[in-house]
Amino acid sequence: MTGIATGGMGPGIDQPRVGIFWLLDDSRLIFETSLLSVAEKYGDCVTHPRSHIDVWTELQMGGQVAADVEYEAYPRGRVVYDTRIDCFVIMADRCILSRKELMRRIRASMDLTGRRTEASADSHYRCSRCLYKTPKENDDEP
Repeated sequence: MTGIATGGMGPGIDQPRVGIFWLLDDSRLIFETSLLSVAEKYGDCVTHPRSHIDVWTELQMGGQVAADVEYEAYPRGRVVYDTRIDCFVIMADRCILSRKELMRRIRASMDLTGRRTEASADSHYRCSRCLYKTPKENDDEP
């Protein structure tokens, strides 16, 4: 099961999810997720099978995001389940990780509240604003 949503995944689902997300306009979260029970195994992790670039292209074609903005322009991230440590890992841009309220919303939207989670900055998920900061500027952020 996969879906694109801008908030919670719906009442009564109560199953953890893995997936990808973006932060648009400093407050709007967009997700595409898979239920953990049907997600794809990738090494020691269970993950959503689709990439940011493929989903972004669909969002552009559907008019949900601007057609002239690249997928990496906005802060983004991915949630995977690491089977080695029995934990959900939220890998995201520092613009997201540094904001407790956003992290709470991500956990709630993906039914991870009360489940073991870790958060990790990942150079793969840097928005254009962070990407072009100097190394010193990036070190100063949480």
